Amino acid sequence: MHKKTLWLTLALTLVAVLLFGCGGGAQEETPAIEEPSGSADFPAKDPAEPFALDEKGTVTITNDQAYTIQVQRADGTNLFTLDFKKNGVIDPTVDFTVQAVPFEIPEEYADQFVPVGERAFELHAADDQGYGFALRPKLQIYVTNAEISAATEAGASLDTIKGNLTILYKEQRSPKWVPQTSISVDEDTKVVTVSNVAGAGAWMLVAKK
Repeated sequence: MHKKTLWLTLALTLVAVLLFGCGGGAQEETPAIEEPSGSADFPAKDPAEPFALDEKGTVTITNDQAYTIQVQRADGTNLFTLDFKKNGVIDPTVDFTVQAVPFEIPEEYADQFVPVGERAFELHAADDQGYGFALRPKLQIYVTNAEISAATEAGASLDTIKGNLTILYKEQRSPKWVPQTSISVDEDTKVVTVSNVAGAGAWMLVAKK
């Protein structure tokens, strides 16, 4: 009797183990691995990590924190920064590409402006059909004395930088650059702040002739 009970117990234990193994395997699901955003031309980039001058990347901006995208010169100092407030992204599902692109004055503005520096800051929605942006992010451009001197030699009127600088802006879906005068200039730090960043596009600092 004792042996029969022992064998029955062992048999029930074995069945339970087999059933648990099969059931557990059926219930557990392997979590899906999300592919990182980006492409061969614009690889995925942590928005908290500064961009080098010639670096291109794709960033994802979510609403759970504030972000500052930085593009740095070769010496490690900032050229551009773009600040996003927490809960400020209109559509956090839209990724953005970032780069500092070489720039020349468009022909229609050649008689009016001189470039200050050689790069435009470009932030585009990675999906051309998307437009999700942010609620009043702050773009800042950091100007050097060398850039001011070069612009002056090229014909810019920069006895004072305040009042003589403006931004040429090109909306992502438009081929046309337009002047954008809603900027502020700190004479001491030589930082230009664009206060009306209304959509994805490109921004270039220029000086009046």
